[in-house]
Amino acid sequence: MKARIIILFVAIFAFTACSKDDDSPTEKTNYPEENPLALYLEKSGFNQETSLYIGDSYSEQGFRFKPKVKGIIKAVTLKVPVNSNNVRVTIWNADTKGVIRTIIIPNAVAHTEKRQEIEPLEVMPTITYLISFNEKNSYTHNKSDNSKAIYPIDAENITVLGFNYGNGQSPYYPNFPGLSSYWGDVSFTFQQTE
Repeated sequence: MKARIIILFVAIFAFTACSKDDDSPTEKTNYPEENPLALYLEKSGFNQETSLYIGDSYSEQGFRFKPKVKGIIKAVTLKVPVNSNNVRVTIWNADTKGVIRTIIIPNAVAHTEKRQEIEPLEVMPTITYLISFNEKNSYTHNKSDNSKAIYPIDAENITVLGFNYGNGQSPYYPNFPGLSSYWGDVSFTFQQTE
């Protein structure tokens, strides 16, 4: 009889120990990386026509966005129509118009997307951001009927709020909204963290 009680006690202890292990929090899975640019161009209709702008004056150009979830920006991406050196990419707090991070792309090869890894930058759903680059050569994306995009545009975990630009080479927040085109291509690699 004692042997049965001991076996029963051991079985109950083992079951309880297993149950407690099952209740412990599991390790979070890695979320996939996302780049919102392609979905932004598709959903805005700006993927219908693309032309090259080869200019003689610089512009600060990019898009405003808000993450839907907490995450990090792991890299910035840039594609330009001509070879360019030392292209400045800036991530701004669009609410305060202050610079959060400046990244220099040392060598961008024409028509080739360049990915530049950065120190991970945490972004929050409570803040509006803008990513821009300063260059005199870019792609111009339009709808075939040149109509305006309707914002906001959902691109997975990123909400794109609009395109902004400004003239000049000095680092300043691009205040002018552009509704009927996107000049680029600058974007980023985002990864959700929770």
